Amino acid sequence: MLFLRRIIMSKKLVCLISFVLACVLSGSISLAQENQIANGEFDNDLNAWGSYGGVGFNMEVVQSGALSGNNAVLIDITDASAAASIGISQGGFQLVQGQTYPFGFIAKSDQERAMVVLIQLSKPEVPSWTDIFLTTVQLTTDPQEYVLEYTHEDENTIEHPGWSVNMYLMLKGQWWGMTGSDLNTKVWIDWVYFGAKPELQDRSRAVNPEPDDGAIHENTWVNLRWMPGDFALSHDVYLGENFDDVDNGAEGTFQANQPASSLVIGFPGFPYPDGLVPGTTYYWRIDEVNDADPNSPWKGPVWSFTVPPKIAYNPVPPDGAKFVDPNVIFNWGTGFGSKLHTIYFGDNFDDVNNAVVGLPQAESTYTPGTMELEKTYYWRVDEFSGASTDKGDIWSFTVTKAGGGLKAEYFNNTDLSGQPVLTRVDPGVDFDWGNADVPGENSPDASINVDDFSARWSGELEVDITDTYTFHITANNGFRLWFDGELIIDYWDNGTTDTRESDPIELVAGDLHSIQMDYVEGAGTAIAQLFWESTKRQQQIIPSSALQLPLKASGPNPSNHAVDVSQTQIVSWSAVEDATSHQVYFGADEEAVKNADTSSPEYKGSRNLGAESYDPGQLQWGTTYYWRVDEVKADGTEQKGNVWSFTAANFLVIDDFESYNDLDPADPASNRIFFVWLDGFDNPAINGSIVGHANPPFAEQTIVNEGSQSMPFVYDNAVGKSEATLTLTSNRDWTVNGINTLTVWFRGEAANAAETLYVVLNGTAVVNHDNPDAATIDEWTQWNIDLQAFGVNLANVTSITLGLGNRSNPVAGGAGMMYFDDIRLYAQ
Repeated sequence: MLFLRRIIMSKKLVCLISFVLACVLSGSISLAQENQIANGEFDNDLNAWGSYGGVGFNMEVVQSGALSGNNAVLIDITDASAAASIGISQGGFQLVQGQTYPFGFIAKSDQERAMVVLIQLSKPEVPSWTDIFLTTVQLTTDPQEYVLEYTHEDENTIEHPGWSVNMYLMLKGQWWGMTGSDLNTKVWIDWVYFGAKPELQDRSRAVNPEPDDGAIHENTWVNLRWMPGDFALSHDVYLGENFDDVDNGAEGTFQANQPASSLVIGFPGFPYPDGLVPGTTYYWRIDEVNDADPNSPWKGPVWSFTVPPKIAYNPVPPDGAKFVDPNVIFNWGTGFGSKLHTIYFGDNFDDVNNAVVGLPQAESTYTPGTMELEKTYYWRVDEFSGASTDKGDIWSFTVTKAGGGLKAEYFNNTDLSGQPVLTRVDPGVDFDWGNADVPGENSPDASINVDDFSARWSGELEVDITDTYTFHITANNGFRLWFDGELIIDYWDNGTTDTRESDPIELVAGDLHSIQMDYVEGAGTAIAQLFWESTKRQQQIIPSSALQLPLKASGPNPSNHAVDVSQTQIVSWSAVEDATSHQVYFGADEEAVKNADTSSPEYKGSRNLGAESYDPGQLQWGTTYYWRVDEVKADGTEQKGNVWSFTAANFLVIDDFESYNDLDPADPASNRIFFVWLDGFDNPAINGSIVGHANPPFAEQTIVNEGSQSMPFVYDNAVGKSEATLTLTSNRDWTVNGINTLTVWFRGEAANAAETLYVVLNGTAVVNHDNPDAATIDEWTQWNIDLQAFGVNLANVTSITLGLGNRSNPVAGGAGMMYFDDIRLYAQ
């Protein structure tokens, strides 16, 4: 079912003109449902959103959509032919059988084209995702509101923790044909919802800058234009050559207050009467003004445009690059007003610098032919404007070397547990194993499953250009990326082909950094790709020559820069293959740990191969600790490690459920959750609880409060009560540091039987939750308990029990599913 509304925007009015594109409604839409879309107005960047596909397009939040509020997502398709799939997605929906859900969005395109709207359901028992809703809408150059509905006929998803529901807005897809999928278009999307329709946001700030934000403007004058905010009567215009000055409204940047939504710059009688200067970036801002409104003025974002320099700029390959393809084709930004370009190229700096004779050409590309590996080349582009020639800078690059790559470990399970089935060197992470059933063709090797396998790639990354970098992963299914031991991308619960990127990272040429990517394939298509890009380097798969096998200790646990770490944390790491022992350094002073040697107090001794852990003892609350592991080789040489850090929590962690795994009990590292939290499995006649899932992963990895795991807890009070008990081996003194509050995070399900939730200390002291229906609360809830309510010796707490029912007088009751996470002690 589809309705369409045309959105007519003006600075005073938002008119909605409705007309129906589909037949009469077959049932009513419940508008009382909660909107399940997170960040549907894109006010929190792209948080909660994923991209479907990874090449041929860019996706970013912009202030130029003029749809609802200040922000919209822009999907800019730069090369439709290179992409198999293009779209945006969000998951995590909960659906109730028989319920009808309204959903919709506002969108527009710079060309008329189609878009597929898709909802899919994944079940572990079904090998591929199922389309439960599929339709095609037509996008126009005017903003349109699209209103749809879906009636869920399957079972309640909350009763099936392994089920996943995702919504996709697709502009190209391997399985979904649509008009315009071959076009390089720009599409803006905003105001996405699933459930209750939210109110359209006011758009108080100016949007739609002309020139576009970040544009190259090839003229020495400009007519600045913008779309006014909804309440503006006039506009304060700021323009300057420094971002901070314009952002702060520094003296000299204010140009005018005016009623018009445009301003000419660069002519006599206007700002910058002598014209704009080539090679300069200009920053501008519009504040919307209405003196009758107490919220005025509405400060606008800072936009920019650049008048290109007269010389060639932005070389590809970038200046100083080391890992260049031997068959690369050069290109560059053409100089201001240039008509012809003369290229000088060679392997000698002086020859290229002093060259004066060359063949001018109109094209801004150059093919040098196949170049020699590991050789450094120089090139220069002189620009001719018709009146003069502007000599270019000398750029250099080095052609890639042979070899390089990452240590690859493959597992025939979905949690990287146990010993890998296959270990090898992969040149990089750029795999598309397809969606069929031939091991070795649709999996990494004939020994690896086509479904339900996992992989880990680890090694060192060499940086060749000092710049600001971002890392991207495109994969189907889950993935994580660590950089120098810090988790910078985390999307383990990915049900389809999706892309995530890291925050920007400042890197310095010549440095080596540890890198590790974990990957899990569930069912269906299997893809894993790891990219990097910077302001000087276009996005590309990280080349093999930039990678090498692990040299330093890696995989720190806790991860680098982790916070809220237990005060009894035992640190651990992964060794390099040729290490014979490890030298451990630990302390609270970063520089001291960085510079320590075996005579320093930070030196904590040597660890044998196979003993990659260190127990620092009781840690101080809220203190940041630093540690380093140097790898000792057979010949006695040492590889100095990175300095890692973590911060101890300002609370006591009783259990965060992160340490549990699925390893076989015979494995010394096995830590299955139901062997630690003892349930009713062995005593079903008196205890109706079952902790953990029946199959791996035994801990819950989707429905979590914080971190990556929680404890699933099935209760069946036909026998009177259900409970599970943890015996404490540490943190037994609950009187330290002024502790007075026990916190338990829990989540139930709406369909649960309403049994009393309780906590027991030392097997006898019981506190019940004051809400008798707590088990039916279907969102994460923090339960704070005053420790004095237990009435026991808090200096020696030996056990904690979580349960449901009437513990003192058990009576037959109902059943349900609970989740517990983050059991902590606070001084409140």
